[in-house]
Amino acid sequence: MEPAAKNAPKIWKKSSEKIVADCRVFKVFEERFEHPDGREGDFYICRSNNWVQTAAITAEGKIVLVNQFRFGVKKCSWEFSGGIIEDGEDVLKAALRELEEETGYVAESAELLAEFSPNPAIQNNKAFVVLAKNCRKLKAQNWDENEEIQTIEAAPEELDKMVSSGQIHHSIAICGIYFLQKYLEKNA
Repeated sequence: MEPAAKNAPKIWKKSSEKIVADCRVFKVFEERFEHPDGREGDFYICRSNNWVQTAAITAEGKIVLVNQFRFGVKKCSWEFSGGIIEDGEDVLKAALRELEEETGYVAESAELLAEFSPNPAIQNNKAFVVLAKNCRKLKAQNWDENEEIQTIEAAPEELDKMVSSGQIHHSIAICGIYFLQKYLEKNA
């Protein structure tokens, strides 16, 4: 569906920026924008590297999920393994690295399922969903300093129940589940 050109929002132009906070995994910038009609305003943008979520499927068709404490909501969250893509790192390699570090699972192959903007109102980065196929637990977990991760294998039909019950509440994980389910439906 094409948007009506006469009703399309105008593009604001950035006129200045300054860093407000450097928070290790993201930086906050104050950016001043001008609208074509002359309005101006300051907006706060979180800049971060891109993120990746790894939708890992075992040879038996189970989905590998991780459960970890999330400091923002102060509770645990079931989701796909994933994390920040390092500068210059390939998306597929980042996905397989995160899967191996967080779970000890290794995949035979990987492919990109989706790319989306997690929150374009205040964030500049993209999130990627990568499908990792024929995964097997072959290595020990290698967590980051503040990680503590529980791993399970779930049947694909359990994912909707886990979302409905609130066990999976991370929005990026829910987006990842959507793209995984579309892939599984198409390849059934």
